[in-house]
Amino acid sequence: MSRSRVLLIVVASVLVLALPVHAKEVQEHPLIRPFPGSVLDLSPAPVYQNFEEYSFRITDPETGKMAKKPVRGKFWKLTYRLWDSNGKWETSHSVLEYRENYKQAALENGGVILYEEQGWLTFTLPGDDGSETWCEVQIWNKSQQDLRIVEQAGFKKSLKFGPAEMKAALDAEGRVQLHGILFDLGKATLQPESTKQLQHVVTLLKENPDLKLEVQGHTDDQGSEADNLELSQRRAETVVAYLGLFGIDTGQLTPEGFGESKPVMSNDTEEGRAKNRRVELVKPASLD
Repeated sequence: MSRSRVLLIVVASVLVLALPVHAKEVQEHPLIRPFPGSVLDLSPAPVYQNFEEYSFRITDPETGKMAKKPVRGKFWKLTYRLWDSNGKWETSHSVLEYRENYKQAALENGGVILYEEQGWLTFTLPGDDGSETWCEVQIWNKSQQDLRIVEQAGFKKSLKFGPAEMKAALDAEGRVQLHGILFDLGKATLQPESTKQLQHVVTLLKENPDLKLEVQGHTDDQGSEADNLELSQRRAETVVAYLGLFGIDTGQLTPEGFGESKPVMSNDTEEGRAKNRRVELVKPASLD
């Protein structure tokens, strides 16, 4: 990252110097820096995760009220403090001064302010590659600054999940959830991106011709219970029909819809509803 992209918090008549290195294992953010003179606090220990989710405070554009926005990516949890010459907390700067310095530095680097109230500030910064960095600042006791930073990025799958893994899960648990089989909204029409996982199922069944399975359809709780039950049944039947097109004996498969009756997560969030919309392969001996 070029030096010009580093976000320095600038105060009038103050020369901002690089912070001292505290320990090799401490990974500070390369772009977002604290109020001048502040030192990274090692208790509590700084946190860095390659991939994590954090819910940022934002102002809802429709209601004007505070809301939460979950963002995923590289995550930093950092605490900085400003000390005086006697080793005590420096309290001569107001909360407003801290907040305005972070705010102006963000705006000067093309940032967008998403939330601002008393000791809180949330902003985003654009990346040269089209990415976005989120930062939430909380200011305490006119000295302490808690930073939560996420460099937003897509999840890179490191776990392989193909026919062999499906078979292992069936042997161990008697069932396997398939979240990669997707349908059009409110319909039993397969979306094109479902093909990869469906072809894994084809391979699984061709390599295990004696395997008998129930193909279960499940939905979230949006819509009526009766409609969801009927929709899940049609989706299960669609999957069986698709497998039959590739030479699979559909006699070894039983389609069964359960609608919204067997959620695996709460339906209160979109993430939970997405997990509940799924197809499962279940061995008959494992049926409830």
